[in-house]
Amino acid sequence: MRAKLKVLSSLGGKAFLLGAVLLVGLVALASTGLALADQGNPGKVLTVDNPNVSCESPVQGPTVEGEFGRTIIVSAEDPIDFVTVKSGSGAVVVSALFDTNSGEITLSKDVSGYVVWTCPPTTPPPTVTTPPTITSPPTTSSQTSTTSQTSTT
Repeated sequence: MRAKLKVLSSLGGKAFLLGAVLLVGLVALASTGLALADQGNPGKVLTVDNPNVSCESPVQGPTVEGEFGRTIIVSAEDPIDFVTVKSGSGAVVVSALFDTNSGEITLSKDVSGYVVWTCPPTTPPPTVTTPPTITSPPTTSSQTSTTSQTSTT
C-alpha cells in the first residue's frame, strides 16, 4: 500500500510540475505576443512600436520573408500599430520613423522577416438620410360670390 501511495505521490508531483511549466510557458507567450511565436525564435523577433498609433485589437498582416538588409520600409492601408521584425540574435532597433500608415525601421542586424500589425478599419457611423421636407406656399382662399337674380315677368 505504501508503495502505491509513493507512486501516486510522485505522479501527482510530476503532473503538478508539468502543469506549472505549461502555465509559465503560456504566460510568457501571452506577454511576448502570439506574433512572436508565428515568426519563430522569440529571441530573434523585435516589436517596433508606432508611437503615433495605438489600438485595442491590432490585426496581423501577412508574414513577409526575405533578405532585406538592415532597413525596411513598411506601409499599410490602415494605421500601423506596430511591426514585429525578425533578425539575428541580439539585434536592436537603431531607428524607427513612423507616420500613421508607413514607417522606416533600421536594425543593427539584417532583417529576415516582418509582420505589420494594423488597427482595424473604423466603420463610419451609418449615414441617415432624411427626406426633404416639402413645404407648400401658404394657400389663400378667395371667396367668389355668385348672386343670382331672378326676374319675374
